[in-house]
Amino acid sequence: MGRMVVRIGTAPLIGQGTQGMKLGILFVDDDPNILQALQRMLRGQRAEWDMSFCDSPVRALALLEQRHFDVVVSDMRMPDLDGADLLSQVERAHPGTLRVVLSGYSEKHSIFRSIGPAHQYLAKPCSPELILTLMERALAMRRILADEHMRRLASGLRTLPSLPDLYLPLTRAMEKDSVTVGEIADLVGRDVAMTAELLKITNSAFFALGAHMTTAEQAVKLLGMETVRNLVLVSGIFRQYEAGPGQDKLRALSDYSLQTGQLARQLALENGENSDLAALAQCAGMMSVIGALVLFDAFGSRYGAAVAEAGPETLEDCERRTFGASHCELGAYLLSLWGFPDAVVEAVLYALRPSALGGGSRMVTSYLHLARALGADFPLPLKADRCCAVLDEIYTGALALRATVNGEMVLADGRRTGKGRTCNA
Repeated sequence: MGRMVVRIGTAPLIGQGTQGMKLGILFVDDDPNILQALQRMLRGQRAEWDMSFCDSPVRALALLEQRHFDVVVSDMRMPDLDGADLLSQVERAHPGTLRVVLSGYSEKHSIFRSIGPAHQYLAKPCSPELILTLMERALAMRRILADEHMRRLASGLRTLPSLPDLYLPLTRAMEKDSVTVGEIADLVGRDVAMTAELLKITNSAFFALGAHMTTAEQAVKLLGMETVRNLVLVSGIFRQYEAGPGQDKLRALSDYSLQTGQLARQLALENGENSDLAALAQCAGMMSVIGALVLFDAFGSRYGAAVAEAGPETLEDCERRTFGASHCELGAYLLSLWGFPDAVVEAVLYALRPSALGGGSRMVTSYLHLARALGADFPLPLKADRCCAVLDEIYTGALALRATVNGEMVLADGRRTGKGRTCNA
């Protein structure tokens, strides 16, 4: 995993603690040798981090009651309370705290118990560079998601809602010994929530992969059928959306994400990008409305009403005014928290305003912007003559981008051909 490269405009994001103070980080491990090794390893960060080291999960909980910590990093196997139990209690009492499991790879199966309460997973032995990168990556997005309530909502989120007509067939399929990787990957890949959950696990630093996972098929193959079966049937990492009037809107959001991902991939290839960047563009497209999914799940009809009433302001401005954050900001924060590739996080954050990113080269953000501006309409109703994403013609013109949508050339050298959707600014 490289150093954090997600940017605010042209400036790199730098992780900071609450109100610009030092980062408060609590390390918990019952082995004093491990704690001493961590202290030596991270000595160079003392100017930036306020670190505490605790050899007991019970004492750690008491310490958390006495002072604020931005991050808790816990060993998995400990007496009294293991890492999963400790982080579950931290989650309930301090939902805004970032929670990380540090564990040996031999504990691969037991670590999946921590999937709910933990945001990230690290494998022992762990280099100081990896810890530094994780802290920067996880905390930098706090400058994007400034609203404390939204941060608590995102940090306390355990699962995303999945459609019943995908969740139920998946659970039935997982009960069959004869089910194949391809069948499971196909079911998971049709649901943005389930895909996000598996990619969150496989893209964690725990697996120390040389490349990021971007598809459900890659994630299922890496984890293996037995692990996925346990995750689905025992750990319950997926959550079925309760039947109700909102189910159609949830399905519309899910369908929109799939279409946006497919179009972003197509546009990347059309502009001569390689298959790796195209795969990242597809992943970013599928995850681009994950923030809207969270807002809809948390606020229901209130979110739909706010979107429908958006007037001359942009959808993002309407969301910020009503909820404290836009769906792009909330989605980027979650994806960063979960260890998604920096290029995907950046693309989701700047999908509707790519010029704010700066720079003069084509990137994943470019193709996600094209897909959202030229592809399907945003699935929740907006006022007449309004749309979610307006094409940034200065940006597309500077990069000489082209776009074919539904077999028609709608953009040539960054300029409209007169075809395709148009929106009032």
